[in-house]
Amino acid sequence: MSMEMYVFSDRRLESIEAWQQAIDAAGDPLQLSTERPFAELGGALPVMLRDRPTAFECDHWDAAELMADLPHITFDHPWRDVLAFRWGADFDVGAAAYWVPAAYAEATGGVIFDDEEGRLISPARAREVAVDLERSGPQIMEMMRRSMEDSARK
Repeated sequence: MSMEMYVFSDRRLESIEAWQQAIDAAGDPLQLSTERPFAELGGALPVMLRDRPTAFECDHWDAAELMADLPHITFDHPWRDVLAFRWGADFDVGAAAYWVPAAYAEATGGVIFDDEEGRLISPARAREVAVDLERSGPQIMEMMRRSMEDSARK
């Protein structure tokens, strides 16, 4: 199952470095890869979450087209740009994929559409989800491991 999130904005950041500055200013525990220029983003974007490498898909999409595909969402105006994020069922990736759009939305004055919640969310809400994912991930994985061991013993 893949998760998706989109940041709609009226401007793009000029570089990955500018995006990293927004992440650092917010105190988010991430380091973006600078291997590709921001304008060429497409596919996997490597990220360090604290000391753990991870990655998620990050692409520039057509804002008008995506807004048309979301008729149930009320946007306050027709946004000019959208940055799309997609990831799978991994807690570190999920946490990173919530923190990174939060900083991008703040830096560009944009809004976040969380496909999981089916609504626009604030950068603060995105950060809450990131913290929850990072905190609960190891506990959930441990519970799953124990459950599998118990099933194997029966």
